[in-house]
Amino acid sequence: MHNRLLALFLFVFCLCIQSLALASDMAREKRIADYIKDSIIIGEVVDLKASGSEFIALINNNEPDKPRGSIIILHGMGANPNAPQIIHPLRSQLAELGWVTASIQLPITTAEGSVSDNLALIKESHPRIQSTLNYMHENFKNRPCVLIAHSLGAIMATSFLAGQQQLACDALVLIGLPTLPSDLPEANSMELMKSISIPILDIYGSQDLESVTKLAPSRKLTLKKNNSLNRQVEISGADHSFNGLDETLVHSIHSWLIHTFEQPIIK
Repeated sequence: MHNRLLALFLFVFCLCIQSLALASDMAREKRIADYIKDSIIIGEVVDLKASGSEFIALINNNEPDKPRGSIIILHGMGANPNAPQIIHPLRSQLAELGWVTASIQLPITTAEGSVSDNLALIKESHPRIQSTLNYMHENFKNRPCVLIAHSLGAIMATSFLAGQQQLACDALVLIGLPTLPSDLPEANSMELMKSISIPILDIYGSQDLESVTKLAPSRKLTLKKNNSLNRQVEISGADHSFNGLDETLVHSIHSWLIHTFEQPIIK
């Protein structure tokens, strides 16, 4: 009996340790949040809650007379809500074009975390995305609503939307969506995309990572079958971070959103 209790205790202890190992590195998140709060020039920092913990969102609202809608931006691996590559240009320039943007802190591993460690955080991102959707709906009516996500964030966004019973958002923009080796069903973006009915823009660079470009033809085929508004766009010369091509990325996304929602262009 004693041996059985000991074995049970060890089993539960191991599960707890594993659970802790897969949770976001909150100390690292706090360091990032503190730095952003001290250095941010454009936008407002808002503290949101999900699953009992706080995370930051950077809100950009240029207060146009008629907002086009709300955009939630998800960063990639090793980035943050104000990363100079992709994220800051998106949140600031799309706000200038009439959108209300919210760039959020996603769960992160330690600085030494592996790809597998990062993929293990996919499900932990879902409550944060939902919490941000709720905030945008309460404060900005949230229609139309768009998710724009880069790299690992794109995997998280695909997983989140594929698991929704009701319409959570009106469009999805995937930037540099990679296909990474994993046995986790929530990491299988190629399969999960098939169950997403809202319009999707799949955008990537001609010099992107092999994990992005290799399956681009397969993604395009899936997109064509799902929705007539779906598009795949390759940006010539762009790498995974769209270095030097931020404006091209922003305007490609904005133009597709205008077409998708049939809104007039603001000059």
